[in-house]
Amino acid sequence: MNGERDEVLSYPLIGSIQNSVGMGFIGNQAFAAVAHGLGLRVVHAESMFAGAHGGFSGRATHYADPTNFRRDVRFLVEQEPRVILVGFLPKAIYVDIVAQALRDFSGIVVLDPVIGDGKKGLYVSEETARAIVELLLPVAQIVTPNRFEADVLAGGVGESATEFGFLNALFDLGPKGIVVTSYERDAEKHRSRLLFTNGYNYARIFAPYYPGYPAHGAGDVFAAAMACFVALGASPFAATLLATTLAARSVANSSPYGGATVDPVAALEKWNPSGYQLDDQRTMGFCERSNVKSELMKATAVDAPRLKFAPPKHKILYG
Repeated sequence: MNGERDEVLSYPLIGSIQNSVGMGFIGNQAFAAVAHGLGLRVVHAESMFAGAHGGFSGRATHYADPTNFRRDVRFLVEQEPRVILVGFLPKAIYVDIVAQALRDFSGIVVLDPVIGDGKKGLYVSEETARAIVELLLPVAQIVTPNRFEADVLAGGVGESATEFGFLNALFDLGPKGIVVTSYERDAEKHRSRLLFTNGYNYARIFAPYYPGYPAHGAGDVFAAAMACFVALGASPFAATLLATTLAARSVANSSPYGGATVDPVAALEKWNPSGYQLDDQRTMGFCERSNVKSELMKATAVDAPRLKFAPPKHKILYG
C-alpha cells in the first residue's frame, strides 16, 4: 500500500478555481481532462455549476454558496499545489474570497480572467471586472486574457494600441508572463494570432483557426494547458506554444458531446507533448509540426521592452 501511495504522490498536484459543468469540457472539467492526460493530479474548487455551457438548452445553473466556496478555496490552497489556475468567477465576492486565500499561497498563480469577449461584451459586472484588476492581477504571475479582456483590464487601451502597448499595459499591472489570446483571427486564411511577453521577449504566435467549429471551451483548454505545462517545468513561452497547439487540436476534435465543446481528451490521444516542454527550441520545432509558429517582435523608439535585461533562465516565470 505504501508503495502505491508513493507512486500517486509522485504526480505533481495542481489546483483549479473556476466554474464546473455536468457535461462537456468547460472550466474545471477541461482542466481535469488536460491535467490527467499530461500526468498531473488535480484539486479544484467550484465557483458555479451548470449542466453544460451557456448555449446548451435545458441546462440548470447555480452559484456556489459563498461560505462553502470560501472553505473549498481554503482547502485547495492548504494542499499546496504547484500551480493554481483561477478561471471564471461570476461575482466580486468570489474574487475577494480567492484573493484572500492566495495571500498564503507560495506557488504560481495563472489567471484566466474570463470576463467577456468582443461579440457579447462583458459576462460579469463592472464591479467584478474591477475586483479582478485590483485584487487578482497583482498576485498572478501569468495572465491569459483574450483581446477584449486585455483591453478592459488595462483600462481601455483601445483599437489604436500597438501590440507592445497591449502587452505592456498588462505587464504594468503586476503579472510577469502575459498572453493575449485571440488578438486577431483571419477566417479566410484560417489563422489566428496570439501575443506573448515576459517583459523582455515579445512574440507573435500564429496558429490554425477553424471558423467552422463553435470552439466552446477552447479558452478553458488553453488556460488549463498553460497551468499544466508550467507545472511540468515549461517556461511561460514554451507553455504558450504547447497550450496553443493543444487548444487548436482540441477544436479540431470537437464533437456533439457537451453541446459541441472542444475535446482535449481526443486531442491528447493523437498528440504527445511529453518532454518537449523543457527546452524552448525543442518546443518551437515540435509545435511547428502542428502549424503553430512564433516570431519575435522588434522594439522601436515608441515600443520598448519593460525589462532591459534577460530574466534568469532558472526562474520558472521566464523563458
